[in-house]
Amino acid sequence: MDIVTERFSKQYSSSPDVSREIAADMQEYLQHNQISQEIIDQVELCLVEVVNNAYEHAYQYSNQLPIESSCFFNSNNELVFEVSDYGKSMSKEEFNRAINGEFIEPDPDDPETWATSGRGFIIVMQLTDNLEYIKNGNKNTFKLLKRAE
Repeated sequence: MDIVTERFSKQYSSSPDVSREIAADMQEYLQHNQISQEIIDQVELCLVEVVNNAYEHAYQYSNQLPIESSCFFNSNNELVFEVSDYGKSMSKEEFNRAINGEFIEPDPDDPETWATSGRGFIIVMQLTDNLEYIKNGNKNTFKLLKRAE
C-alpha cells in the first residue's frame, strides 16, 4: 500500500454542525490515503467527540469562532490529528480526570448511570493510541495519534 503523506489542514467556524463537517473532510482525506474503513470509523467518532468538546466547553456553544483541524502521517506511519480552539482552556488536572474516568455502562433501571457527559475522552482514549492536550498561549490543542494499519 502506498501512503500519501500530504498534510490536511483547514480552519472552520464553531457551530453545532462543525464536528460533522470536520469528520466528513477527514473521511475524504483518509479514504484518499487508503486507510481502512474500520480506522476511519473510529477516528470519526473521536474527532466528533473532541470537536464537540471544543464547541461546548471551550467556546460554551458560541458560533463563528475558529476551530483548526489538521491531519498527517508521522515518521512512524501513525495518523496524527490535531484539533485546536482559542476558548476556555482545561487545567492539566481536569484533562487527567477526563481521560482517566471510569466508563459507566448505562443501566435502564438506574438513572444515576444515564449521564450524557463525561464519556467522550474515555471513548477517545480507548479508540486511539495516544491523546495529548497542549496549551500554548491562548491556543488549546488536542493531539490524537492512531496507528494507520
